[in-house]
Amino acid sequence: MTRPSINWGNVHARLRASEIALQEALSATPQRIEAAYRERAARLANQLRQLKPASPGTPALIFRLSGERYAIQLKDVAEVLPCVRCMSVPGAPAEFLGVISVRGELRSVLNLSAALGVSRNDRSGDGFVLMVRHQGQGIGLNVDAIEEVRNLQLDEMTGFNQGRFVKGMVSGTLMLLDAEKLLAEVVSKEESSNIC
Repeated sequence: MTRPSINWGNVHARLRASEIALQEALSATPQRIEAAYRERAARLANQLRQLKPASPGTPALIFRLSGERYAIQLKDVAEVLPCVRCMSVPGAPAEFLGVISVRGELRSVLNLSAALGVSRNDRSGDGFVLMVRHQGQGIGLNVDAIEEVRNLQLDEMTGFNQGRFVKGMVSGTLMLLDAEKLLAEVVSKEESSNIC
């Protein structure tokens, strides 16, 4: 078997042609730069057309109550206070933990675990109070711990049929409370006794 002969002149010519083509490709001429920018702009415009608009989110305060994670829309929360010196009111229904003084004014504190119907250890002297507004009055919601403030995406929320005061579930473990509905129902029961 004979080996084919190599034409070294052709090999050198092809290498020179490749070298010249490479130098031309790497040289930055105004035409090449403009063509590259046009190609990049077209590619980016195509990517933007394919992007879906982000779903609107709602800022929410995440907290814990009786070992569960809940969220309340930030627009409903006026302030967060430590639950200190909450005084019980004799004869008050179970939904009300008592009253606290906020800058010299007495504010009702709702026993959120009782209102939601979840069991809780007797922890009336600790945790936090989320001050919310209802019909022009400040009412506190007693919770165990504050976790974070975060933006909840509406497209990750699922419907939830358990509990009258839950708008939906986020990520399967976080319940978004309907503060307006909760306060309207609980406070309307007790308006005649002027607790708030």
